[in-house]
Parts: sequence; C-alpha cells; structure tokens
Amino acid sequence: MPIRSSISRPYYGPTSTASSSIWPWSPSPGASDGSGARGTRSRRRGVLKERLLTALLAGALLLAGLWFLNTAGVGILLGVVTLLAAFEWSGLAARRPVARFAFPALAALLGLASLLLPLSAVMAVAILWWVWAAGEVFVFRDRASPVWRHAPVKCLSGILILVPAWRGCLALKAQDPSRPMLLIWLLAMVWTADSAAYFAGRAFGRHRLAPLVSPGKTVEGAMAGIAGAAIIGGIGASWLALSGLTAGSGALLGAVVAMASIIGDLLESKAKRLAAVKDSGRLLPGHGGILDRIDALTAAVPLFVWTMRYLGVR
Repeated sequence: MPIRSSISRPYYGPTSTASSSIWPWSPSPGASDGSGARGTRSRRRGVLKERLLTALLAGALLLAGLWFLNTAGVGILLGVVTLLAAFEWSGLAARRPVARFAFPALAALLGLASLLLPLSAVMAVAILWWVWAAGEVFVFRDRASPVWRHAPVKCLSGILILVPAWRGCLALKAQDPSRPMLLIWLLAMVWTADSAAYFAGRAFGRHRLAPLVSPGKTVEGAMAGIAGAAIIGGIGASWLALSGLTAGSGALLGAVVAMASIIGDLLESKAKRLAAVKDSGRLLPGHGGILDRIDALTAAVPLFVWTMRYLGVR
C-alpha cells in the first residue's frame, strides 16, 4: 500500500496533536530546545517506520491476491476492502448506528447491481461525480456545499466513490486474469504519486495546496507526485507495449491519473475535516483506516478505465 503523502497528512480536530509536528510550519510545542527537537525527530522516525512496515505488508498481500486469485477471488477480496471503506465512510457521513451498518449493505447491493450495467456507463457517471467533487473541494473549501450538507447526499457520494472503483478494478483484472498488468500499472502510478509527494513535500513543501481543506498538502508535493506518476506511466506504456498507447501518451495518462488521485485525497480530507476526525479508521497502524489508503485510488480508477476503453487499449 502507498506511503501517506505529504499532500495528504493534515491535522484534524482538536484531539490530535502528533501529526502536526511533521510539517515545518507547524512545530510541536517544546521543540525549540534540544531535547524537544530530538524527541520530535524520534517520533517522526517511529511513525515513518510504522507506516513503511504496514505499507510493505499490506501491499505485498494485496499484490499477491491480485496476481494469484482468479477474477471472482479478486472481486471478493476487493469487495471486502470496499465494504470496510463503506463502513468508515458511513461514520463520516451519518454516524447513526443504523446507518453505519445499512450503508455497507447498500454499497454491496449496488456493487452487485453495477455488474449488470455497461462498464463505460458506470465509469462515465463516476467521472462526472469527480468533476463535481473537484468543485466541492476547491470552490466551497472549508464548508460543505448546500447539497453536500445533507447526510443522505453524503451517503450517495460514498456509493459514487466506492462502487465504480470496485467495478473498475474488477474489469481490469478480468481483462487478463492470469496477468493483471493494467491493474498493477495503475496501482504503481497512484502509489508512486503518493510516495513522491510525501517525500518531496517534506523536503521542499512551502506552498499549501488547499489550506482550508487540508493544511498539510503542498503544491510542491503535488507536482512531485504528478511527475512521478508521469514517469511510471511512460515506462509502463513502453514496457507493456500496449496497442493505442505510446510512451508519451502513457506519461500524460500518468499525470492525469495523479491529478485525479489528488482530488480523491482532498475530498476525503474534507469529509474528515467536516466530521472533525483525523483518520477514517484505525485498522492500519500508522496509516489510519482503509479509506485513508484508497481515497486517491477511488478517483483514479474510473478515469483510467474509461481512458483505456476509449483508446481501445488491449
């Protein structure tokens, strides 16, 4: 799984203070003296080590499942991940006990129903949703739009976030069940964008990307993430020798995928900020919840799948 990027590790809520010490413009109290600085550096190393260990283990398990399981098995594996994310989203959107369990059940039902619909239609609806979501993030910023203030609308948003992503991943696996390289290529672009943004943002981040939504995200981190994904996109297109896709167009696709992933990251950050929580869950040590790990991917999948089908890439 990807390392949490510097464009995606903000401070949330009044009860959390540890994560704010990561950013150069937000030093922890007491860090001005030597012992405080050493303690801060030690905590940073500990958090980074925990994130790396979790990412390596979870990433290895996921890749093994994608490679060795058949299409149905991957559908079940990713379905479980999606249901866990749906449970976390219901906590951000509604919080009522009934909704916490009813929403994942609804997501499962609609996910199965999506298999009866044309894939291109499902992806197109998801892309339109993400265009609207970009406006929700950058236009309304620290407040919900008049539409998004209502819990049912937020729950519907969760369906549009999670179900198309699950359906799209399943389609990429089904395209070549024994060698799901398109799916792995997509994951590599998103994970590279996330990791490049994390380290570049920590080293060079000065200008905040969306300060009212997520103060920890930086323009420098975002640009590094886009560049990293573009490189992986170009390399992947050349190596896979895909019909209808050159190295240059692969690099462009990688950059666009990274930009979409940033929107996914920011939208979840806004949802958490409005809910006054730092993480969507606690399932993954050092990372938070499942939704915290797949937020970028949920926006990238529909765009990637639709583009592959539009270009006739095989």
